[in-house]
Amino acid sequence: MSATPAAVLSPAALRRRLVSLARPVLPPLALSLLCRLGQLGAGLALFGVAGWAVGRAVDGPAWAVAPVVWTLVGLSLLKGALRYGEQFCGHLVAFKALARLRVYFYDRLEPQAPAAVAGRPSGDLLARVTKDVDRVEVFFAHTLVPAAAAVLVPVATTVAFGALVGWPGALILALALAVVGLVTPRLGARASAGAATALRAGRGALAQHVTDSVQGVREVLGFGAAGRRLAELAELEQPVAAGLATLGRWAARRRGLNTLVVTLALVAEAAWLTAPAAGPGPGLATTGLGLGLTVAAFGPVLAVEDFAADLQQAYASARRLFEVTDAAPLVTDPGTADAGAAPERPEGWRATAALVAPDVEFDHVTFTYPDLAGGPGRTRPALAGLTFTARGGAVTALVGASWSGKSTVAALLARAFDPDAGAIRLGGVDLRDYALDQLRAEVGLAPQRPYLFNDTLAGNLRLAAPSASAAELAAAARQAGLDDVVAAEPEGWAAPVGEQGERLSGGQRQRLALARTLVARPSVVVLDEVTSQVDAATEQRVLAGMREATAGKTVLFIAHRLATVRDADWIVVLDNGSVVQQGVYADLATAAGPFRDLLDREA
Repeated sequence: MSATPAAVLSPAALRRRLVSLARPVLPPLALSLLCRLGQLGAGLALFGVAGWAVGRAVDGPAWAVAPVVWTLVGLSLLKGALRYGEQFCGHLVAFKALARLRVYFYDRLEPQAPAAVAGRPSGDLLARVTKDVDRVEVFFAHTLVPAAAAVLVPVATTVAFGALVGWPGALILALALAVVGLVTPRLGARASAGAATALRAGRGALAQHVTDSVQGVREVLGFGAAGRRLAELAELEQPVAAGLATLGRWAARRRGLNTLVVTLALVAEAAWLTAPAAGPGPGLATTGLGLGLTVAAFGPVLAVEDFAADLQQAYASARRLFEVTDAAPLVTDPGTADAGAAPERPEGWRATAALVAPDVEFDHVTFTYPDLAGGPGRTRPALAGLTFTARGGAVTALVGASWSGKSTVAALLARAFDPDAGAIRLGGVDLRDYALDQLRAEVGLAPQRPYLFNDTLAGNLRLAAPSASAAELAAAARQAGLDDVVAAEPEGWAAPVGEQGERLSGGQRQRLALARTLVARPSVVVLDEVTSQVDAATEQRVLAGMREATAGKTVLFIAHRLATVRDADWIVVLDNGSVVQQGVYADLATAAGPFRDLLDREA
C-alpha cells in the first residue's frame, strides 16, 4: 500500500502501481510492441516508396510501374495484419488487467465492509468500480506500447532519413519531432489534470444523484419533486461540462500546434531539398522519398497527443480507485495475519469447531461512530461503558428508546466496528481474536432493514447457506412465517423478489431476512426489530417459529414493542448507551423504573 495519499499520487507513481498490479498479464505487450513497430515501419515504407515512385516517374525515363504497385499492395496488407496483431494483443492485456484491477478493488474493499461501504454513496462507489476502472483501459491498451513506439520509431526514422536523403534534412525532422512529441503534450498538462480530476468526481456525483432518483422515483413523483431533481442534476452537470470544456480547449490547441509544426516541417524539408544553393539537387525521386518519410514520421509522435488527453482521465480514475483501496480497514482479521503478527490465542480458543450456545459478554464497552464521509465524526458515544452478559442458550432482550444503543450492540457483535474501549467476548474469547469468517459464521444477524438481492426467494436464502436443501429452506420459511408467501407465488421458491425486494412488502422482507439467518444455523442469533413491520397475528406466528428455530442457541432480541419480549429469559434496558435496568419481565413490569416507564408509554 502506498504511503502517499492516493489523491496526490504523481503520474509516475500511478504508472508504477498500475504496472505492478497488472504485471502477470503484461508479457503479450511485447508482441503488441513488435507488431506496432512493424506496422509503423510498413507505413513509413508506404509513404517513402510512394514518394520515391512519383519522383522517379517525373524525373526519369519510362520505368516499370507494376513492381512498385505490388510493393505498395504488399506493404498495405502487411500494415493491416500487424495493426490487427497490435490491437489484439494490446486489448487482450488491457481487459485482463482491468479484470485484475476489479478483483483488487473488491479484495481491498471487502475488509472495510460493512461499515465503510455503508458510509460511502453507493452510486459513486459503483461509478468507481465500473466507469473508473473502464477509463484506466486507456493506460494499458493505448499508452504503454504507443509511448515506447513514439521513442523508438522517430529515432530510427531520423537515422534512416539522414542515410537515405541527407543529414541536414534529418536535423530538421528531428527538431520537428521533438516539438510534437515532447513539447506539445506538456501544454496545459496541469490544467488538464485538474479538469480530469474534477470531471471524474463530477461524474461520480452525477451517478449518485441518478441512482437516488431512480431508486426513489415513487417519492420523487409522489411529492412533485421531479423538477427540483432535474434542476439539481443540471447543477451537478456544470462541473462536468466545465471539465470537458477545459480538456477540449487544450486538446484543440495542442492539435492545432501539431498541425502547424508538421506543415512547417514539410515546407522546410521541401525548401531544403529544392534549394538552388544546395548545388546539384538530390533528384525528384529522393525528394519524393524525403517528403514521404517526413509525412509518415509524425504518426508515432502524434499518437502521444491522441492518448494524452484520455490519459489524464485515466490517472484521475486510478486515483479515485486507490482512494478506496488504500483506506485502512475498520476491523482487522487475525485469520489473515502473518503467523508472527497474529495475536496470542487465549487458552481454549477454538480455531474451527463450532461454538455451542456461547455466552456473549459486553465488558465496559465504549464506542463512538466515526464519520465515514470524511467529516469530523460524532462526539457523543453511542455506547458508554456498556456492560451486560447474554447467557448461552438463553434469549436476552435489549429494549430502550430510540438512539439508546440497541442496534449498535448488533453492529459491534458482527464486527462492523470495533469498540473504542472495553471488550466484547464470545465464549470467553475477545471477538478480535476470531477470524472474521469464523465469527460471522457463528453470529447470524437479521437486521431491521435487510438488503435483498434481485434474485429468487430461494436464491436469497441460499446466500447464507448455498448447499441448503429444499427441506431446509421450507423449515426456515415456516419458522420465519414466510411459508404463506412462498405458497402464494405461482413460481414458488423460484419467484423473483425484484431489486431490493420491491415485489415484497416490508414485513415480508423482514421475514425473508429472518429465514435467511435461520437457515445459516449460527450459534448466536441477533434479531433486530424483525417483527416491526408485521401485524399482531403474524408477529405471534413468527415469534413461535423463532423460539422453535433458536432453541438451545444464544439469542439477542432487539425490540421496541415490549409485548414481544414477555418470554425472554433476561431483559436488558438501555438508555444513552448504558444499562439502566435488567431482569426478568415479571419483575421489571411491576417495579418502578425505566422499563415500567416504557410500558406506560405503550399503554
